Amino acid sequence: MTNVHLPTAANPGPFGHQQRKNFLFPENYTQFNHGSFGTFPKVVQDDMRAWHDRAEQNPDLWMRRDLYVALNDIRAQLAEFVNCDKEELALVTNTTVGVNTVLRSLPFVPGDRILVLSTGYVSVNQTVRYICDTHQDVKVIEVPVTFPISDKDLLAKVEDTLKAHQELKDGSRIKLGIVDWISSVPSVVHPVKELVELLHSYGALVYVDGAHSIGQVPVDLSHLRPDFYIANCHKWLYSVRGSALLYVAKRHQHLIHPTSITGDYTSGFEKEFGWAGTQDYSSLMSILSALKFRKQFGEDAIISYTHSLALEGGKAMAKILGTHCLTPDDHQVGNMVNIALPIKDLNHLKANTKDFMEILMDKYNVYTPAFRHGDHFYTRVSAQIYLELEDFIRLANIWKEVIDDLNASS
Repeated sequence: MTNVHLPTAANPGPFGHQQRKNFLFPENYTQFNHGSFGTFPKVVQDDMRAWHDRAEQNPDLWMRRDLYVALNDIRAQLAEFVNCDKEELALVTNTTVGVNTVLRSLPFVPGDRILVLSTGYVSVNQTVRYICDTHQDVKVIEVPVTFPISDKDLLAKVEDTLKAHQELKDGSRIKLGIVDWISSVPSVVHPVKELVELLHSYGALVYVDGAHSIGQVPVDLSHLRPDFYIANCHKWLYSVRGSALLYVAKRHQHLIHPTSITGDYTSGFEKEFGWAGTQDYSSLMSILSALKFRKQFGEDAIISYTHSLALEGGKAMAKILGTHCLTPDDHQVGNMVNIALPIKDLNHLKANTKDFMEILMDKYNVYTPAFRHGDHFYTRVSAQIYLELEDFIRLANIWKEVIDDLNASS
């Protein structure tokens, strides 16, 4: 990369609008919803295309030999990035695949229970329900959560649920707990280490849904010690969509198999997950250049800038809208901040996710998710290295115009 605006070790910036040239946005578009699908720098796209070309130049050499060398290199670099053993990582296309991989591999038996939070990602909680629907006497235990809530109170809610189940004395057991590191809607950083330890203390396995974690907060799996962990690299790490990492502690690997079984079945965790069938692996290959791109900035610098911008931008938007941010505690905010929308009539026919989406996209050429949580509608805004505070201010004024029009029609 030769762009003169890229940072050096002595000057880990500059961030903000100067970074737009490193991404693929047109001049008239500002991305405020990095959290849903991510996006990647031009150099990562270039690298992905180079991997694709390499495969086509000699498909047999690539598929039969070089692919495995490259996948091994990616796992090694990711293992260093998240501080775990390389042998505990597999590469999959996204968190939905990773969640299905584990849940559909674990041997659930009658009496098993799976604990989830009501704010868990919909596809994850629906996969749990699928497991319950297809297994005799396997049931979900959902902990109802409404934010804002302190870390202490969230932990107490989970422990109260664990204790209440224990007191049933009906022979059932909570086999697995699934908890977010950073929930999606609303976006809130959870006390994940304490949740893992709490669930372990009650004898449950723990699956950490870290879809939004890697690239947004420091990840140290040797410290966290979950049984299973999944993270999308294409959300906050800047790789191409269709790239994720799955962590399975060695003690459980004999139980876990890919969702698509291949000729390497029963050949061991690494081999089973090394070949997912004939497909384009270039999105996974892009993880290498995404990591290289980030190293030039420094992980601490990226996290510090985006977190600070989320806090500052959220407060600026709330002031313009005359509302508040969902989470009063700064440590519960990562790179995504939830700002209340000043809707007078929450039951207004136009106060819904679809109508808001169409107005924002068609009239203003912007988008941030809008959702109802508790007694308010919120919008979730993603901070990134290509944004500045003035972008949040512009977005707030757009939302104010949208909500003013809505309120006027009540």
